[in-house]
Amino acid sequence: MNRRQPSTAALLAATIVVVASLIALVLLPFLVRQQTERYRVENEQHADPARAALNELNYRLSQQIAALTRAAATRDERHLERYNLLIPPQDAAVKSLGAQVGKISPEFDSAFRELQQRLVTWHTAVERRVDLQRLPFDTNYPAVIETVHRLDEAITAYQGTRRERVRALARMQVWVTFGLVLLASIAASLFLWMVRRLRTFAGMLADEAAARQAALERQQELVRIRDEILGVVSHDLRSPLTTIALSAQLIPGGSPGEQTEHVQTIVAATRRMERLIHDLLDVTKAEQGKLSIRRDPVDPSAVAREVVASQEPIAASQQVRFETSIAEGLPQISGDADRLAQALTNLIGNAFKFTPAGQVVRLSVARRDGKVSFEVTDSGPGIAPSDLPHLFEPFWQAKKTAHLGAGLGLKITRAIVEAHDGSIEVTNLAGGGACFRIELPAMER
Repeated sequence: MNRRQPSTAALLAATIVVVASLIALVLLPFLVRQQTERYRVENEQHADPARAALNELNYRLSQQIAALTRAAATRDERHLERYNLLIPPQDAAVKSLGAQVGKISPEFDSAFRELQQRLVTWHTAVERRVDLQRLPFDTNYPAVIETVHRLDEAITAYQGTRRERVRALARMQVWVTFGLVLLASIAASLFLWMVRRLRTFAGMLADEAAARQAALERQQELVRIRDEILGVVSHDLRSPLTTIALSAQLIPGGSPGEQTEHVQTIVAATRRMERLIHDLLDVTKAEQGKLSIRRDPVDPSAVAREVVASQEPIAASQQVRFETSIAEGLPQISGDADRLAQALTNLIGNAFKFTPAGQVVRLSVARRDGKVSFEVTDSGPGIAPSDLPHLFEPFWQAKKTAHLGAGLGLKITRAIVEAHDGSIEVTNLAGGGACFRIELPAMER
């Protein structure tokens, strides 16, 4: 049997590839949408106004040449007055067109300047007319129209270039998404294969435990912790990974609204994975006795109020009444305010899970026998006596709550309390529900 342990570096590399691919899948639609929006805005801000101004100029030019033609046909000077009245609207259209000069293309800039010169030449020729009957033919109106056509082609080319870039971005997004999903799938498969190899390796160590009991006891404990963590990773991370992969596959073919919905689904799944990973790191440190805390003077009232402020919106969303009782003049305790807030948040979050809508979760903070006591009570069904001894074991859950989390919160909470030289206990209440009590030593004044 192959006794070679899978490389930790390979496992880390597979994990990094999976996470990096998922992050890229999340960011890719945003980047593509941002670039596509830039091209759309360029068309709206430059090409569309230029096209409107050019259409207006075409309309005014047709009116002017029509007036000149009538003047030549009827020899009536009044049509020349109509021609002169159309010059200011034509100039306004040229000015609006000129606002886009330099923003579309060098060809557009060149054609526009040529148009200005030819318009001046045309109007000058009309003013110097000799024979009214030949008025439409003695000017360079065809040259003006030719320049207008060049401007129209420049605008069309500008719009076509941006449409082609948008199509190229869409094609690129499809292929890159496919490549990232394929890469993440390969890395995830390698990750799971290495997990199975790790379990096999742990089994080998267990078979050799009889001969090397004294030397391998600590090693066996480490293997047990590792197996539990890997079991949670392989089970609880599989669901968000599947969600991310499926949502990523649906992004290229969806509408903008559907793409936004898929991206939001991917972000939510990534956050669930992040929370689980943080809990796994904490419980691993707790098992190894390396859970770090600071030792600063802490006001327990301030910690309790901070936790209450963060949990009240959750209570409201779950329709649970959240009541608090914080005594005045509480002594300070020595410890880590952030870690204590984490412990209280875990207990209150559990209380919300097991309390029916309309019922009460209560947080009480008071001084008791030289210690500061935090009590969290719920109005749920209570805890089965057979489950009480297992509540603070990592990865353990009662059967009726097996789908409410990874089973790490209470283990982390007890590790935090014990790191503060405190104690935690749980009891069932006579009228129903459970009470978790944390007691921490008060600082001497």
